[in-house]
Amino acid sequence: MKEFRIFYSVLVLFVLIMCFVYWSRLMPLLLLILILCPAFSFIVMLINFIAVRLSLSSGKPVANVDNVAEPLEIVAEKHEECSIKLYLQNRFLFPVSPIRIIGDFQSQHENETDFSKKILMTDVPPLSSSVVGLPFRLSFRGEYTIRIYEICVYDLLKLFKLRRKLNITARLIILPREKTPVDSGQETETDVESPASVITNHRSNVFNSLREYREGDSIRSVHWKLTAKQDELVIKQQEQSLNNSAVIFSDFSAAFENNYLTRRMLDAVIETSLAVTKKILLDGNGVINCWHGARGSEKYELTEYAHYSYLHSAFTFLPQEPSPKTFGGLLELFSPEIKEYHTIYIVTPELNKELLHTLEESGLAMLDGVVLITFSATAETRDSEITEYIKAETKIKLLEINDESHYFSMD
Repeated sequence: MKEFRIFYSVLVLFVLIMCFVYWSRLMPLLLLILILCPAFSFIVMLINFIAVRLSLSSGKPVANVDNVAEPLEIVAEKHEECSIKLYLQNRFLFPVSPIRIIGDFQSQHENETDFSKKILMTDVPPLSSSVVGLPFRLSFRGEYTIRIYEICVYDLLKLFKLRRKLNITARLIILPREKTPVDSGQETETDVESPASVITNHRSNVFNSLREYREGDSIRSVHWKLTAKQDELVIKQQEQSLNNSAVIFSDFSAAFENNYLTRRMLDAVIETSLAVTKKILLDGNGVINCWHGARGSEKYELTEYAHYSYLHSAFTFLPQEPSPKTFGGLLELFSPEIKEYHTIYIVTPELNKELLHTLEESGLAMLDGVVLITFSATAETRDSEITEYIKAETKIKLLEINDESHYFSMD
């Protein structure tokens, strides 16, 4: 804009000089036109500025929301390609060009994982609307906010501009991925005797009732004789008991030098804990989740599948930064009261001496039915001596899974 003003000033000065050097009727007329053009351009810009309207929508346009009372809300999954539509309406006879919009956008030409403040340039034809798609694809779960801070309209000669402060927001909720523990279906005597071997062993020996098959049910629960008779899968529903419940410790304190890896591991812990929880509930058993959250150390007991939605919501909105409280402190806090439970799952991306010391001090290291789940993405930073010690000197079952896969085996 600065260069346009300089060019226009030089042009006016040149015509003014020419009026004195070469006297003619044409030069004063040209000078008059040069003086009146900016005034006309400014008036047109002012009308356009009043006439233009801006709104955000995930689909159909909404009413003028230059000052939105309630932000637009969009729910999506991780890595899902989504788009927010920016609607610009021009109710005047002249085109609005260009329009500068300042807001939080995700660049499609850079490897970005969040939104950042950027400038968007566009235009709107006369008496019409213009739609600008704002695509995004987020790699991490959580809550995000897109804000439109300012809209700026220029005149036709690019000499003037008018700015309007805005408070338009869109709330994005990115859900964790749905992961599924894979059940091999091969039940052996060892599997029955060792409840920590597979996630589907959270069932008592007391038969309760029959029900139809639901997605996620273990093949071990199928009543094969009735299934053959009725030509549809029938599940044996087992009676729930305290000794048949499980406990899951989720480690949200692990931090790595690479911020991308840190956030990735936080999501991995969340998605794995949710998947294990969901599987246990679908098998008709209870589960207790323990974690460090925004409100401190939390323990939540789920006795039926209806409770799962609360845990899913709580984990979705957890901060995307590691918890300042140590994971060892969480184990020490709750381990004395959960040792009588059927199986204890510890989900952590980091195996270190502090964790090993806590497991030994709390007695979990030599307790039957303790499963320690970690991730292959952190294998390079892991102390191999600690891994070998856990396998050789403790009763803990160590499982390493791929956090990027939608399925993982508990065998």
